[in-house]
Amino acid sequence: MTTLRSRILLIVGLLLVSAWALFPRNMVERVQQNGVFVDKEVRRVPIKLGLDLQGGMHLALEVDESKGAVANKGEALDRALKVVRTRIDEFGVSEPVVQKSGTDRIIVELPGIDDPQRAQDVVQKSAFLQFQITDKTQALDKALPRLDGILKEKGAALAALVPGAPKDTGKVATPLAGLFGKDTSKKGGDSGKKDSANAALTSPTGGPLSRLLATGQTPGEFYVKAADVQTVQRYLALPDIAAALPPGKVLRWGSDSTSLGTEAYRSLYVVDARPIITGDYLTDAKPNSVPVEGTVVEFTLNNEGGRRFKSETAKHIRDYMAIVLDDKVMGRPPIIQSAIGTRGQITMGNKDLQAAQDLALVLRAGALPVPLKVVEKSTVGPTMGKDSITAGITAGVLAVLLIVGIMIGYYRFSGMLAVAALILYVVYTLAVLAGFGAVLTLPGIAGMVLTLGIAVDANVLIFERIREELDRGKSVRMAIDEGFSHATSAIVDTSAVTILTAAILYQYGTGPVRGFAVTLIAGICASVFTAIFVTRTFYLLWLDRSAGTAQTLSI
Repeated sequence: MTTLRSRILLIVGLLLVSAWALFPRNMVERVQQNGVFVDKEVRRVPIKLGLDLQGGMHLALEVDESKGAVANKGEALDRALKVVRTRIDEFGVSEPVVQKSGTDRIIVELPGIDDPQRAQDVVQKSAFLQFQITDKTQALDKALPRLDGILKEKGAALAALVPGAPKDTGKVATPLAGLFGKDTSKKGGDSGKKDSANAALTSPTGGPLSRLLATGQTPGEFYVKAADVQTVQRYLALPDIAAALPPGKVLRWGSDSTSLGTEAYRSLYVVDARPIITGDYLTDAKPNSVPVEGTVVEFTLNNEGGRRFKSETAKHIRDYMAIVLDDKVMGRPPIIQSAIGTRGQITMGNKDLQAAQDLALVLRAGALPVPLKVVEKSTVGPTMGKDSITAGITAGVLAVLLIVGIMIGYYRFSGMLAVAALILYVVYTLAVLAGFGAVLTLPGIAGMVLTLGIAVDANVLIFERIREELDRGKSVRMAIDEGFSHATSAIVDTSAVTILTAAILYQYGTGPVRGFAVTLIAGICASVFTAIFVTRTFYLLWLDRSAGTAQTLSI
């Protein structure tokens, strides 16, 4: 009786633990509402639905070698995997899949994502941060006659290479200085941030390239009409032009367009090629909204980075410093008023708080060691996910009804005990999945239905052995003991082989295959326990209740 009581207590205890693991909970989550971040209480179900059940996106990424060969792709991909995983973990997607596939591909699966393009941008953004001083020596102005001469020499060949390039009429573009006031923001508290309409724009000369560049008032700053941006980019990409650019200087486009009068312009900056510091020293970044600058990202450097930043900025007091992210200047370069230490901020211009949040996220995760390109992309809509859930539930219910009908119809009372054990099997399996934070996918549902059949098969083996023992004339109690004893080894052996197979699928599979493997392993473990332990406990309970009477087993 003591053994029976301990068995019942174990079963009931596991049932209570399972109920606790499966009980939905309220969790506090930081979300964006009306442009500000607030803490919101949300209801979370322990078992998450996978990509195929609730919708989302699937990405396959590879190293992008279009900008240059990568020496050690395997090592670079491993480092990129860590960065991507960190970004996705902070992105707030429930139960994402980020893993390496083969030797040259990263698989990213994001269930429940409602903005696929935003997620793709977060994954792909290089997030290489640099702080570069803008040029105050007018190096590009001095080089423009030479650059114009190169373009003129190319003549017809250049026109074919750069479609839409303006013809050289020898006329100088109309000066735009009269449209705008002069820059008067030179005081310490201004940080060099001027309204874009305060820039005095003039075209330096009348050559093919120079006529497209309007000089701004910030040192090293030029403006290009939005319609001419592609033409200028093609000019600058020509090998002869790239070789003739001022040494020690690089050109960086601004991240946003600017409206000047009735025209839209893109800013172009000439900056020192050597950055005074990079984002390698960054330890934290967070979005914020401040009254004057608007949306910003506040960043913190480590101690070493703070010392370097302070030392370098002390050498450039009153100079303009461009904050360059992925080779684009973020906002207008501020003036360095004094030496800067471990803290600073990046102005996001007219971007919203969500853009600042994404930038802070990728900065915290670090820059990608190599550029990544999307080689495979698929999106599953929520409607398809609901259809999959409906189909999976329908298949599961039909399977359960058939199993219950067959077991009770064929094994009578013993079949009823097996069905009761199967109910506990389902609860235990779901609890194991919830405990390990597994994601339920459509293949996972198939795995549950499969392990349900395996659990029934274990009971069938036991019942048939009990029948054999009863046919040999043994008592009911002895037949039950012998039946479980003889069938256990076969059940354990077959289950162990299946678990090993599922473990291999989990190790080398991806996405839904892994979901199937996890559900299969959890289901088999639960089926072995319920078939061997729970069903036998039910038999012992029945034998104890019917002790002292003639026992006849319905099987």
